[in-house]
Amino acid sequence: MNVREWALPVYTILIQLAVGALFVLWVIRSFADSKFSPREVERIIRNPILVIVLTVTVAMGGAHFHLSKPFHSFLAVLNFKSSWLSREIVFTVLFFLATSFLWFLSRYKNAKQQLITWVGWVAILVGFSIIYCMARIYLIPTQAAWNSKTILVSFYVTTLLLGSMTIACLLVLDFKFAEIQKTADVEIRSQVIQDSIFGLALIALLSAAADIIITLYQIYLLDHGDSTAQTSLRLLLELYVPLLTIRFFLLVFAPLWFVHAVNRIRKSVSQDLFQSVYMSCLLILIGEIVGRFLFYATHVRVGI
Repeated sequence: MNVREWALPVYTILIQLAVGALFVLWVIRSFADSKFSPREVERIIRNPILVIVLTVTVAMGGAHFHLSKPFHSFLAVLNFKSSWLSREIVFTVLFFLATSFLWFLSRYKNAKQQLITWVGWVAILVGFSIIYCMARIYLIPTQAAWNSKTILVSFYVTTLLLGSMTIACLLVLDFKFAEIQKTADVEIRSQVIQDSIFGLALIALLSAAADIIITLYQIYLLDHGDSTAQTSLRLLLELYVPLLTIRFFLLVFAPLWFVHAVNRIRKSVSQDLFQSVYMSCLLILIGEIVGRFLFYATHVRVGI
């Protein structure tokens, strides 16, 4: 795959990561607001929101490399009523604007907490709409390897998996910086991590398991499909079987490593947790990159 072909995997993975991260972060925020001061919680989630905004920015910029005429990309929105691609572009822009506004509100001392809450949920709804449009683009009869509702489920599962691992990584990274700077809210940050890290590990483990099951079911569908599906299956189980093996290994090993590290936490956030979260997140990301490469590399077009 050349640079232009890699633009789509980069865009789809980063958007799914950003949407999943915001959703998971907002769930954590909902629980934390009942235990800590809303202002303290907003201060803790401010940097993760900024990372989400930057991730969407990079994804949008990278997506333009896929176009033969990047400066004409704005014309794609004209087909919003009939094109899933146009809808995806519009919702992506809206998601960027909503998350940017959300980050601004988190920095604004006089911003109403209820407004921040609603803007966050609206941004998440827009983000989920992106994922839906993204998946629907690939549900076309001429692509046997893609024309299945499992693609839609798979994209949402990946969103949840990447989101949970990313937020775990961002929370411990932000805590590490606060610890170095000796800020007054170090203990609160530590408590937020302890309250949420078990849930994040469980989400990651279940999402990874669901990802494996979906992949196996997709292989089953290809095996019982037409000649085009059989060709995709041979590519997957012959030419790309080393990559498929790596993907399965990472989907099993990384979440289990994360769960094992989290299981050892008692009353403090340890250095071992930092290393385990960072490495688990990196391995999951690598696994999803490999999976997205296989997604595009094994499809075989039939007809026009």
